[in-house]
Amino acid sequence: MPRPGGAPPRYPMVMAETIYRFGAFRVSTAKRELHEGDAVVDLPARAFDCLVYLIEHRQRAVGRDELIAAVWGRADVSEALLNHTILRIRRSLGAGGAERIRTVPRFGYRWVCAVEPEEIATVSPMTERASESGGESQMPPRLPARATAARRRAAWPLAILFAIAALGIYAIVARTGFVARIAATLPTPAADDADEKAGPVQPALVLPAEIDAAPEWRWLRFGVMDLVANQLRGGALPTAPSESVVALLRQRASADGDALLADPALKGIAAMRVLPRVRADRDRWHVRLDAAGMQQTASVEAEAADPIAAAREAANRLLARLGHRPGTPDAATSPELAELMQRSGAAMLADQLDDARRLIESAPAALRESPPAQQRIAQIELRAGEYDAVERRLLTLIDRLDPKRDAALRARALITLASSYVRRDAFEKADEAYAEAIALRGNANDPEVLGLAYLGRGIALAQHARFDEASAALGRARIELETAGDVLGVAQVDVNLGDFLVMRHRPADALPMLDSAAQRFERLGAREGLVYTLVEIARVEGELLDPAAALAATERFWPPEAHTSNPRMQWIATRARIEALASNGRLAEAAALVERVRAEADPARDAALRTEVGAIAARIALARGDRAGALRLADAALTAGLLKSDRLLYARTLSLKGAMLREGGALADAGATVAELRDLAASSGDEAIALAAALADADQDRAENRRDAALRDYAAAMQRAARLDVPAGLVAVGAHYVEALIEASHLDEARSVGGRLAPWADRDLSAAWVQVQLYRALDSADAERNALAAATRLAGDGALPDAPRAPAGAPGVR
Repeated sequence: MPRPGGAPPRYPMVMAETIYRFGAFRVSTAKRELHEGDAVVDLPARAFDCLVYLIEHRQRAVGRDELIAAVWGRADVSEALLNHTILRIRRSLGAGGAERIRTVPRFGYRWVCAVEPEEIATVSPMTERASESGGESQMPPRLPARATAARRRAAWPLAILFAIAALGIYAIVARTGFVARIAATLPTPAADDADEKAGPVQPALVLPAEIDAAPEWRWLRFGVMDLVANQLRGGALPTAPSESVVALLRQRASADGDALLADPALKGIAAMRVLPRVRADRDRWHVRLDAAGMQQTASVEAEAADPIAAAREAANRLLARLGHRPGTPDAATSPELAELMQRSGAAMLADQLDDARRLIESAPAALRESPPAQQRIAQIELRAGEYDAVERRLLTLIDRLDPKRDAALRARALITLASSYVRRDAFEKADEAYAEAIALRGNANDPEVLGLAYLGRGIALAQHARFDEASAALGRARIELETAGDVLGVAQVDVNLGDFLVMRHRPADALPMLDSAAQRFERLGAREGLVYTLVEIARVEGELLDPAAALAATERFWPPEAHTSNPRMQWIATRARIEALASNGRLAEAAALVERVRAEADPARDAALRTEVGAIAARIALARGDRAGALRLADAALTAGLLKSDRLLYARTLSLKGAMLREGGALADAGATVAELRDLAASSGDEAIALAAALADADQDRAENRRDAALRDYAAAMQRAARLDVPAGLVAVGAHYVEALIEASHLDEARSVGGRLAPWADRDLSAAWVQVQLYRALDSADAERNALAAATRLAGDGALPDAPRAPAGAPGVR
């Protein structure tokens, strides 16, 4: 009804906007925005819908199937995509994200953070415009109802220490088909289901000693540090290995003892920090230990005629002050042998292997031939890469050591021997040596040795794909190393568990572990560990078809020389950057880095990586439309070296070569690549390689005009890809299958398969091109135009795939 005077009502349409507040965040359902403070947090549409659904149903756990149906409206969305979406939400919510969305094992997820909902009246933009043009609304405005409950911020567990391994065990990170030898350790948290578990017990940490004495006594800096650490450990005070501490401190700007004692990062990983101060005064040595932590400080002093005795006594007094009883000294060790072992150990901590070797070799025969000195020489030889010498020396030494009387030293010798076997890929021998070390110390209170033995055995078992046994061994290793206070060992356990998931092609499960590890490394300032973890994250994001996330991971370590001084790690980081750039369509930048590798990487020491980059260059050439170049580069990269260093990349490069041969009409030669892929799949037992072989079989049938056989093979490959549940593999197979279905005029089936790839069409070129082909076949001009725009954006400075694509390529470059 008109208002008196003829003017129409001017009430705008008032909508009820629900806002959810928690911590520093607020979710606006009407604006579909997540805010942290005043900043808008970028969150994909599906991730936003998942977040809102979990918050709105926070009174109960939400099953995976229910969440998929509510957000995607279909039942054929993979769990990998859901897991990745949940991970994106958790990341967006910062450090407490994993605590706000709890995983309910074998069911789904539940929102567990306190939420303050409020309703606010908002004007609908559409009705506001109608009101301004004389339209009429019948709904009066409603007043907002505001909640005022107190807000809480979730806590985040403290970080753990990064370092190189003790007792000659370096990080040996398992890969698909090869073992990467990298002298850096890479911790990750426990699996997603353990988000709310308490962190490991924090150990004591002994800093390098400050020395006030003549220059010839500079070895005491690490010698006293190691002695005090061993003495504290012998008094049942969990204490980080000296190797771990030295590796971490190398990455810090300051070496000043007092600054390190107060370093906030060290406070976060060590319950007690201990700084030894050593001073020579005529014929006496004074040692003071300043300890800080556990809400107290303590200083103890001791003096003696030699620094070792003074340091040992000071450590015993500190143990007594802390309520611990000193360990029983080894009566069989003479003062001369004790000094030799401390001095040679200090040289090793300082990476002065030649000095450590000279100290042992120049010692009197009785000291030089003693079992501890022989074990130390073997450790030096292991560090120097003299693996045959390690084996000869230790087999002789082990025969001299009685399993009952010398069980501890025999076990340590076995661990060093096993480490040499691992470095020579002799995993069965390594497993036997680790198993004997475990048997020797199984009933002893020796968690350090047991932890290292279980850790090494888990790595050895993984090389035979005995993952269940390997995981069990690593689980035991984690318990022992936490008990020993060996945070480095715990880190090695975690990263290998994560890599086992990668080897088993479960990137969605591995990603949360790696993501949390990167946060921990960054908080610690452990640059080498952070770089390597980010490299792994970029690789996994590629398999999950999230190229933007992969590139973002590499941005955090680029340029690599600013984040690590290790040349090998720099080139590993460069390879990851090449793949990430290529998957984002930045092909010119990726190609420039390929040329840099060719020009600067060491032909001998970086031979494997140079070959791997050559294989990736073939994918880049294909993405740029240079099919002849792609074939040439692929053929050059298919060497025994590539097969040994990265078997999966070899298989994908062989697939590319076959595809290019088929395009060129060389069907017989292409058939030979298919046969080689089949053989490789059979010998490796690798599901991803088997998938590549199955896809190549289907492509070969299609090229040879065996249409019905090709469609059957594609359907079987699609089922295999669905079981594997890795987005990169699913899209690689689905893209070819859709092309074949369109050629056969099976448009309904093509539509169904294309729909399964649609979730990745906004971030992966192959998935986007499938939509172009599908809409073109369906004569949907507008939809085809939109899909083509998306594909053009994803192609970047590359060419659109106007011909059949090569299967199963490097992530994002297919």
